[in-house]
Amino acid sequence: MRRYSITCIAFLAMGGCMFPPNPPRVPPLPKGPTASPKLAAADVGIVQSIDSKAVYMKAIASLAATHSEDALIKGFASQLAQDYDKTHVAAQKIATNFNLTLADTSSPVEKARLATLGKLYGRPFDKAFLYDITHASTAKERATLVAVQKNGSIADVKSLATAVATLLEQCRTQGNGLYHR
Repeated sequence: MRRYSITCIAFLAMGGCMFPPNPPRVPPLPKGPTASPKLAAADVGIVQSIDSKAVYMKAIASLAATHSEDALIKGFASQLAQDYDKTHVAAQKIATNFNLTLADTSSPVEKARLATLGKLYGRPFDKAFLYDITHASTAKERATLVAVQKNGSIADVKSLATAVATLLEQCRTQGNGLYHR
C-alpha cells in the first residue's frame, strides 16, 4: 500500500508539471495611423481672408488706446484687440497644421484707411473708428462665413468661421450702441 501511495503522489506531482498554464492573452494591435483631414482649397482662401481681417481689425483697435479720448471706446477697443488677436492665432494654428503660409494681404483700401485713422485724434477718431468697426464686413462676407460654418472641410475652420461671424456681429451691435449714445 505504501508503494501504491508513493506512486499516486508521484503521478499527481508530475501531472501538474505536464500541463503548462495557459499563456497570457495577447493585447489587441494598436490601430494604424488615421488619415488626417484634408483642408479644402476654398477653405484656404477663407482662412487667409479671416487672418488678414483679424490683423487689420487688431491694428485699428490698438490705435484707440492712444487716439481716443473716450474711456468706453478705449475699453471696447481693448477687448476687440484681444478678440481679434485670438482669431489671428487660431488662423495661424490652422495654417501651421496644414503647412500653409499666410501672407499679409492687406488691401490698399485697408492700408489707406489705417493711415487715415492714424492721423485722427479725439472725437473725429472715435467717429471714424466706430464707423469702421460697424462696417467691418459686407453682407457677402457674412454669407460666406455662414456657408463655411455649414460646409467647411474641417471642424477647426467651421469653428473659426463661427467665432469670426459672432465677433463681427458683436462689433456691429456694440459699435452702433457706442456711436448712437
